[in-house]
Amino acid sequence: MNGLEAAIRNALERSDRANAETRARIYQSARHALETGLQKQGITDPEIIAQQRHKLEATIHAIELEERGRLPAVDSDVRRPQPPEAAVMPQPSPAPTVEAIREPAMPAIEPGWGERRDGPAAAGDFGDLRAERPHRTTESVDTPLDGGEVRTADAIEIRPEAPIRPRKKRRGFFARLFMFAVLLGAIGTGAWWVYTSGLMLSEAERDTSVPNPPPQAAEEDFTGTQEPKPLETRNGFSDEWIEVFEPKRIDAIRPRANAAVDVVTARDGTAMNVVSRSADADGNVEITVPTDALREMAGKTSTFALTIEAAGDEPVQIAVECDFGRLGDCARHRFTVNTEKMDVLFRVSFDKSMAPATPGRLLLNAGLGGRGEGINLYSVRLLPGQ
Repeated sequence: MNGLEAAIRNALERSDRANAETRARIYQSARHALETGLQKQGITDPEIIAQQRHKLEATIHAIELEERGRLPAVDSDVRRPQPPEAAVMPQPSPAPTVEAIREPAMPAIEPGWGERRDGPAAAGDFGDLRAERPHRTTESVDTPLDGGEVRTADAIEIRPEAPIRPRKKRRGFFARLFMFAVLLGAIGTGAWWVYTSGLMLSEAERDTSVPNPPPQAAEEDFTGTQEPKPLETRNGFSDEWIEVFEPKRIDAIRPRANAAVDVVTARDGTAMNVVSRSADADGNVEITVPTDALREMAGKTSTFALTIEAAGDEPVQIAVECDFGRLGDCARHRFTVNTEKMDVLFRVSFDKSMAPATPGRLLLNAGLGGRGEGINLYSVRLLPGQ
């Protein structure tokens, strides 16, 4: 505690020690220095802290008594001497009382804990501690009173300032103008949409099509019920076409090992159902071509027409070849048969003019897709060349 006591005395010597406010600030700085030193040294024991505080308060009290004792000697030098005719001895006046002024805490520098330092700090100085006036100070007035008593005016009470609330920033002119422009643009866009969409128009006004005249019935508009025309037996084929095969000629068609044929009643009449279970030669069906038809084909380019449809619900792929003995053969033709009745055509050309004496054959395979659903064959026709 000697370090703090020396620091307090050094601070009093460098300041106006006769001013009670100055002394009070020095004492308060010493208290803060003690608290700071205890915290930095990690002392948390309540008994030690209370003991150190008590010692500091006792030191401050002793120093304050010494400072108060000096006040009468200083004051007696400035008093006017008594006139000689005044023989009455003045009554001894009690020592002037000085009321400690509570000042706000001032930053202080921690002194050495219980030890002296070399150099200027050996006297217990606070380092950079100076008796400085705070921003808001109070003035004490020493007024001589009757009986030689001196009293120091009480310090002016410092009230805590109200918290400063930030003022709300007012929007500028351009910000308001921008907000107004955006709002006006939104309203204009909505009005334009209502106008262009025809939301406010009636149903008749929204109908921009050409008005149709009311329907009228005239005598020439109705021709009466017409009798259905009978279908041609050759389904559009002329008399020049030679019919090579029809379903009732069951002897003119022969299936091989992986094929099967059967006469069925299809959507458009009687047909020959052809099913091929393989795409090789064993899945072929042989259709006989008469010798008379081969004679018509000799040395000419002729056309074959097959009227067929898929037997199932999906298209079927078929292949057609020909074997006409000495007349020759033809390339393999491949077709996709739909579920509706249709005609597939292909041409054959033979340079030889001598026809064979035995019938020829058309080789039909309906199993290229591998599904085995087959086709319905209605007829096979030949158009001989010129």
